[in-house]
Amino acid sequence: MNTVQLLSVIMVFVGAGFLLASIYFSLHLLRDVPAAFLTKWRVLFGLMLFFLGGYLLFIVGQLRQIDLSAELVTGVVFFGGALFVFLIINLTENTIAAIREGERLLRSAHDQLEVRVAERTEQLQQALGDLKNEMGEHRKASVSLENTNAELLQVLNCAAEGIRVVDRNFIIQRANRTFAQMAGVSEEKLIGMPCHVAFENAVCHTPDCSLQKILHGAKYVESEKALKRKDGKVLPCIVAAFPYYDREGELIGIVESFRDISQRKEMENILKEMSVTDELTGLLNRRGFLAVADKHLLLVDRVEESLYLLYADLDNMKGINDSLGHDSGDQALVEAADVLKRTFRKSDVLGIGRLGGDEFAVLMFSSFEPCCDHPVLHRLEQQIAERNQQPDRRYGLSMSVGIVRYDPENPCSVEQFLALADKAMYQSKKEKKNVAFDSENVAQLTP
Repeated sequence: MNTVQLLSVIMVFVGAGFLLASIYFSLHLLRDVPAAFLTKWRVLFGLMLFFLGGYLLFIVGQLRQIDLSAELVTGVVFFGGALFVFLIINLTENTIAAIREGERLLRSAHDQLEVRVAERTEQLQQALGDLKNEMGEHRKASVSLENTNAELLQVLNCAAEGIRVVDRNFIIQRANRTFAQMAGVSEEKLIGMPCHVAFENAVCHTPDCSLQKILHGAKYVESEKALKRKDGKVLPCIVAAFPYYDREGELIGIVESFRDISQRKEMENILKEMSVTDELTGLLNRRGFLAVADKHLLLVDRVEESLYLLYADLDNMKGINDSLGHDSGDQALVEAADVLKRTFRKSDVLGIGRLGGDEFAVLMFSSFEPCCDHPVLHRLEQQIAERNQQPDRRYGLSMSVGIVRYDPENPCSVEQFLALADKAMYQSKKEKKNVAFDSENVAQLTP
């Protein structure tokens, strides 16, 4: 074997190696070839096997000095090479077409995506604009609500009475400064605190609880309670409770007001020590009533409500005593006292007294109203009418009444105040009218 033959064998052998590597890679790529190209790929794979066989045959022929026809080998090589190139070009053309179709689809998808992105962008901008408007409205509503809450808190803090709002779960939702001072707890700590923790009393956790009563249909609850603070101090109060509704009219809790009556209780204890109670009626006697009236005349400038004095005289007392006896006269006095006690609310009355004989007096706080049309006169008239409608009565109950309002700009003594009311009462008895008035501060009632 000469040098040329040896070089030919070496080059063919290296070519066979490359072809063998190509066959190996083709086997691995076969599973990823698209179905449309699978047949042509298999033909290419067969040609590579064919060429590999030719390479091996050439090498063996050279090594064993087998005489092969040069024309036959040349023809086979040219035919196989041409077919191989044809298949490669055909596969390439199909691949390029697929790539172009993919690019076309990609451009179409890109254009559609841009349109959709533009639409979504426009929708998003519109949504952002709506959101900004809504946030602006919410901010306005929030500011308005904060202003309303601030105004409400100022109003609550100006109240002389303690006020709190309790929800259906017995949790304090709001409280004014006066209530916080009465409870001995800061306003911040009161919010969210159970109501019985801030002020504990005997009716907590019982059916007599104000919230329980209103949840069961009561429209107004008023009671006198001894409330225990967190520090253990007991505070006597008149507690009034009202239903608290939401915008839809649903009951969501109660609003409670607390009036500190510590001074009143102290005065009552002093009066008891002084034996100032009328034995027959249980009312204050003249001395006790004068002491109460004198005390409150000194405090009248410190309260926002007006001070009124009602003077009442039991009509026909002498006739009852003469015709039915003194026992019936005493019974008439007891009835008159009971009518007066039933007429006035505990939260308003400061003292009810029997001044002597058949004369009575009531000292009370009330909002400013004309004496001639004061609501208490109508309540008293109704109480007397209901009493007289009872069966088997031996006498009719009748009272002449005068009512005057204390004028802080023209102060007077208790005796002078009583004299004004007494004058109004006698004017009523003299004129025998239902209502009469004098100087716009006096009114009388004869039921």
